[in-house]
Amino acid sequence: MHILLLPSWYPYNREDVQGVFFRDQALALFNYGHSVGVIAPRFRSLKTLFRRGDAPSAPFYELDSGIPTYRKCLLAALPRVPYGNYWLYRRAARLLLQHYIERYGKPDVLHAHSVIFGGAVAVDLASEYGIPVVLTEHSSGFARNRYARWQLNLARRGITGAHSLIAVSPSLGEILGKLFPFSKDQWRWVPNVVADRFYAPTGASGKRGSTIFLNLALMTENKGQSDLVEAFRNIAQSNPAAKLWLAGDGPARNALEKQVSDLGISGKVRFLGMIEPGKVPELLERADVMVISSHYETFGVVAAEALMAGLPVIATQCGGPECIVEDGDGILVPVKNPGALGAAMQELLDNTDSFDSGSIAKRARVRFSGVAVAERLTEEYRQAIKFDRNKIESA
Repeated sequence: MHILLLPSWYPYNREDVQGVFFRDQALALFNYGHSVGVIAPRFRSLKTLFRRGDAPSAPFYELDSGIPTYRKCLLAALPRVPYGNYWLYRRAARLLLQHYIERYGKPDVLHAHSVIFGGAVAVDLASEYGIPVVLTEHSSGFARNRYARWQLNLARRGITGAHSLIAVSPSLGEILGKLFPFSKDQWRWVPNVVADRFYAPTGASGKRGSTIFLNLALMTENKGQSDLVEAFRNIAQSNPAAKLWLAGDGPARNALEKQVSDLGISGKVRFLGMIEPGKVPELLERADVMVISSHYETFGVVAAEALMAGLPVIATQCGGPECIVEDGDGILVPVKNPGALGAAMQELLDNTDSFDSGSIAKRARVRFSGVAVAERLTEEYRQAIKFDRNKIESA
């Protein structure tokens, strides 16, 4: 089957962390046996225009591990004009699609990731070429009321025109069904893929007795690291060997560093900075527990990555982790509750033998490996093609 991906954002290169899970999915589909291509317009903020070192290093075209990939960098020049940046994105996507089809032919399915703007554009372009569209939604903006009316109108158009609707978590599917009632009960859950580079052998013995807690996320208010730092204060006092590693960067980092200093736990907390995708598996090998303190997540791919590496996970019940962390995988706690986070961390320290690394990794592979996700997506593609053919025959 010939699948073309149109993600709303995509890595500039292999070191870029933005949209790395889209690339992992493309590779999983390719390794499963599909013919796979990617067209990826991506916006750059006007604020970065004159900053040295901020220019994208990606070529217009490359054969990325066997996957033909067309990219185009765009300046987000019309942020205050409704539909302005959408039209820029659409024009770039049309150009990339034309280049792709001229060289590789028309795909059987156009798989868009996130309706704003990829999904809306995919529906527009696919109608011109007669290609069925599969839409996977990832954005937390719908749950957090971040979209303007014109953006919701775009989303409605894209969702209406898609032949198959996928949400990366059941909770996101419910939110979308309520926001767009015509799509209720149409959203199917297919998780993000976790690359094999994260997989720990099922015979792994685990890291029993370890005390390194890891949080891997952008440092923003939504990621809840302030709650985690507060929770860790008591852990550090009662468990001298316990440490907290915060990997990532973002606007909240300075405040977090000050909070750590004010609490007197600087010697127990490490700020690791941004971690390149290829170095994350090595980091997981050094850690013992993944802690996700987010206020909202559509999925929470770091939780699935940690499980694939055999790490137990402590996560807030913030939308995504509830479909990832199962019995024996870790502990779920309420959102914005440092006391509950701290209690879960202490419980895990007191009961490390209850979590078997090999079993955790084996269960995660069944659900999140490239093969597992590719099998589910292949069925969605078949249904979308069948739906499109029936629609044409009945017209």
